[in-house]
Amino acid sequence: MRWGRSTVLALGLLCAAAAQAGDSQVQRDGYSLQAQQQGQGPVTVVFESGFGQGAGVWKQTIAELGADCSCIAYARAARPQSIEQHLQDLQAVIDTLAPQRKLILVGHSYGGLLASEFARRHPQRLLGVVLVDPATMSQRHAFKQAAPERVAADDRALLGMLPPPMAADYRLLVEQLDRADAAVPRAPADVPVALMTSTQVAAEPLVLEETAQGKAIWKRQHAELFAGFSRGSHRYYATGHNIHREDPKAVAEAVRSVAALAAAP
Repeated sequence: MRWGRSTVLALGLLCAAAAQAGDSQVQRDGYSLQAQQQGQGPVTVVFESGFGQGAGVWKQTIAELGADCSCIAYARAARPQSIEQHLQDLQAVIDTLAPQRKLILVGHSYGGLLASEFARRHPQRLLGVVLVDPATMSQRHAFKQAAPERVAADDRALLGMLPPPMAADYRLLVEQLDRADAAVPRAPADVPVALMTSTQVAAEPLVLEETAQGKAIWKRQHAELFAGFSRGSHRYYATGHNIHREDPKAVAEAVRSVAALAAAP
């Protein structure tokens, strides 16, 4: 989970659009998840968006995939939920819209954290994962160890910018990532992976993660994450955090690379 000025300013609009979009609904206890399905290709791909972002952020990537895939993008519930609850919702989306099918799970930022955790728990449901500049469970511990005062200041600034419902969601997420067990190494997922890391340092950093110091920590977090997988690729991109919006073709190519690995003997 990383933030930039454009990301923060766009969150409200993205959430509003996500609430209105979708051609499918996945019913949950007391709420429903809005999903969009496109394509009838042989490979099923499910997209998990970053914090506060909806299904529409994957439009260009899905267009790049064309007829190769059957794509499912959805918006998470517009209410504060734990990582565990989000994982349960993701499983409901997969079980409802892609039953009996193994699939490629694509996740960006916080969605990448969810994709990593889902793969670790349910590798039998996946052909592989594409992690687009993903957040990690241990990142808060790494950032706070390096620059605790800056992390606290960033939190205050972000909470002052976010709409109240999203601020509540952010507080809940931070609480979980600050727990001691978040820094404990997790058993790796034995599935193919394409890990994509952004390398661009912001000219005017909003948060620590956009500075040269934060970028170095981010790269180390991704290297440690990739070391837990036995098959796949880890590539670096001269983009900002939203690789899927700056270079959707690269994300589509990563999906195809994972599909090829999964099909290999």
